Amino acid sequence: MRVLVTRPEPDASSTQAALQDCGHSAILSPLMSIRFIKLNDLRPGPLQAIIVTSRNAVRALGQSGVLQELLELPVFAVGKGTARDAHDLGFHGVMEGPGNAAGLVDVIAANSNPAGGRLVHFAGYKLAFDLEGALRQLGFEVETIRCYEAQAAETLTPEAAVAMRTGHLDAVLLMSPEASRTYVRLVKAAGLADAARKVACACISPATAAALTPFSPDVVKVSKRPNSEEVLALINRMAEQFRL
Repeated sequence: MRVLVTRPEPDASSTQAALQDCGHSAILSPLMSIRFIKLNDLRPGPLQAIIVTSRNAVRALGQSGVLQELLELPVFAVGKGTARDAHDLGFHGVMEGPGNAAGLVDVIAANSNPAGGRLVHFAGYKLAFDLEGALRQLGFEVETIRCYEAQAAETLTPEAAVAMRTGHLDAVLLMSPEASRTYVRLVKAAGLADAARKVACACISPATAAALTPFSPDVVKVSKRPNSEEVLALINRMAEQFRL
């Protein structure tokens, strides 16, 4: 299949390589860029564990001045990729969630104690789920630290626009509700709405697919689980159906 990859770097290039390894072709048009926020100290007080709900949060920690003082703490990671990155960064006590922040609440509640000290959630500025609020309802003290910001793209890349205009795209990979909203905005701004509706949307989650509802693409598919491996598996299944 000919797939439009909309993830920010460095995930865009790694996803492109994974698609190519499966026999697909991939065009890159990141719908956002990531700006990391400098973090050199933490508020005093006992810490029980840290929470990371994206791979970019782990990358931000890797560039921060507080990493060394956190490495011995347990880490609650939202899903497989984030957990793997935390391991690679030097954390050892990493507990993996089901791939979404709502499901991570149960993992945290089962493996920590509201009286054990505060939890620090490293996150971006836009959150799809109020993790802090959900944990506070269970009696936990939670501090959310914004360590990166996603900045939306202003246009599609020229290569992506040409491919869409000429009918040389089969699918677009969308990894968040915000990505879906940005995608719709950019294809409309480029005058490509009619062409874009014919491009199948491969979405990481139901919420990502729901964000496309006002746009009404012809085909919208959702991965079985909210992680990049399952989205790639979805693309492979779509390719099999495409060949039938």
